[in-house]
Amino acid sequence: MKLKGLNDQEAELFRRIREDDDEAAVRALFDRYQDLLHRFAHKYQSERLPYEDAYQLAALGLMKALRRFDPSRGVSFITFAYPTIEGELRKHYRDHLEIIRLPRPLRDLRQRINAESRKYLEEAGREPDIATLARRMDVGEEEIIEVLAASASTSVFSLDGSGADGQEDVPLGLFVGAHDPAFEEVEKEVVIDEAMATLPPRHRRVIHLRLKNNWTQTRIARELGISQMHVSRLIREAVGMLQDKCALREETA
Repeated sequence: MKLKGLNDQEAELFRRIREDDDEAAVRALFDRYQDLLHRFAHKYQSERLPYEDAYQLAALGLMKALRRFDPSRGVSFITFAYPTIEGELRKHYRDHLEIIRLPRPLRDLRQRINAESRKYLEEAGREPDIATLARRMDVGEEEIIEVLAASASTSVFSLDGSGADGQEDVPLGLFVGAHDPAFEEVEKEVVIDEAMATLPPRHRRVIHLRLKNNWTQTRIARELGISQMHVSRLIREAVGMLQDKCALREETA
């Protein structure tokens, strides 16, 4: 019988593992999945978990998957091994690299969830969803969601640490938002525009040409057909009205 995702040689190796606990078969299959181990090690390495340590944890997960896998269930080995290996790495992060400790009740429930998840994985070849866990453990779905959400917030990372995959040389600090002075300038522009809208038409026209177009008073005078002294007086009056308007805005803020 052709087993899903396995050639005849691999199927024979898995048969020897299950029936004879053949160490040579385990090593032969282990060597075939080195690329998978390196992908996991690359994904999970960090300043707190060096590449070599991540590889060893992934290898431990692979060894467990090789011994637990049952080809007769109709699930490919990669489908079965992936959550088993990833679970080993996540367990290490949870148990050894967490800085924020969960309350004891949440930790106890998390242990039960992990144990039940591993049991279900061995039985069904895939990880259980929240509804399945709640039913098998006889607890509310909200409790499981609370534990999973809390667990996701127990680790912190240095801002000097590396970024995500493909960005190993980019420190995380570059992705953290910072104060941008441009926002204050935008706010000032909005306040000024609102205040200018309250000016008389001629005063507004003069201020617009002076501030927005950066025209000289002489050029504005030629444009409007008035004297340069008249333009200067209109600007002084407009500035005074703008100052009064902004002061009133600050008092009522």
